[in-house]
Amino acid sequence: MLRRSLMLEVMLPFLAWTGLLCVLLFVMAFLKGTDLLLGSAVTGWDLTRLIVFLMPQFLVQAVPIAFLLAILLGLGRLAEDGELSALQALGVSPAEVVRAPLVLSVGVTVLLAVMMSTAQPWGQRMVREAAHDILRRNLMKDLKPGVFHEEVRGLTLYTGAADGAGRLKQVLVHDERDPERPLLVLASKGTVSATSWENLLEFELDDGEVHRASRETDEYTVIGFGHATLHAGVGDSYLQKNQLNNMRDQQTPFELIEGVRAAERRGEDPRPLAVTLHWRLGQMLMPLSFAFLGAPLAIARRRGGRAWGALLTMAGYVGFYVVARLAVQLADAGSLPPLFAGQLPNVIFVGLGLLVLLRVVKRGAT
Repeated sequence: MLRRSLMLEVMLPFLAWTGLLCVLLFVMAFLKGTDLLLGSAVTGWDLTRLIVFLMPQFLVQAVPIAFLLAILLGLGRLAEDGELSALQALGVSPAEVVRAPLVLSVGVTVLLAVMMSTAQPWGQRMVREAAHDILRRNLMKDLKPGVFHEEVRGLTLYTGAADGAGRLKQVLVHDERDPERPLLVLASKGTVSATSWENLLEFELDDGEVHRASRETDEYTVIGFGHATLHAGVGDSYLQKNQLNNMRDQQTPFELIEGVRAAERRGEDPRPLAVTLHWRLGQMLMPLSFAFLGAPLAIARRRGGRAWGALLTMAGYVGFYVVARLAVQLADAGSLPPLFAGQLPNVIFVGLGLLVLLRVVKRGAT
């Protein structure tokens, strides 16, 4: 009964804070992806499916910090109200109180591991496809007659007339992505369509000329054509506009393990994949390490209320990621083994939590 009551003190705020943090993460993602989400071709259905695809990523990011905040607020309230002191007077030790959030953290860790192995990679892959589709449609719809389109770096597009089906007249394509060999294509008419991501736009042009200059040899070549196909591979240029995509999270831990083995078989350096793998595994164990540190801190806290709990949560979360990023950078440079780098923040948090717990047991909750 006692353990169930303590778990409810943590579970209810955990669910509430998870929902609130997911909303905040969506707002941040929307602000970061305004170039994509406020494009001329975006529809309500596009926004709906992006929210669905991004939700696993939001949950993975929100669950650890919501869990830490719930522990600090839930158990902290019991400490401030004197309920933990009363429990101690009845013979319940602080270690017994800590056991409830630790048990709960195991379930949260399993949930996080399942999501990071299934829903999150799926969602990130679907976000990539949906975002690229929106980018293609935005680019095609932004081709206005009589306006030079220069949003793609190094590529200038112009058409004298266009319709919604992609049919163009008086077409100009100026490609300077290779500064040493700029290309100018002029055509009386043509069509434009979206193809694969690597070749974002495909121009079918009729009755035109290709002008190519070579700055190395000072040659200038003009070639006439009756019909030509031009692939404008602008994927790299537009990739920077897709701020909603995280390439690192598109692979499951099992795919990363297979990638490490495949790199070793080919004689390649598996370290980048190994570092990503162990960082992901370290993220899965965050709720457990947060419980080890958060529960003793909440019991030891006497004053400060919710503000102090929120401050401790932010400090703990920021501290975890600072240590994690430093460890990952050292592992990428070869200074730390990937396994050690991935688990270093968890080891530090568990160690600090045990020290605080020992201090609380000696001094008591009063």
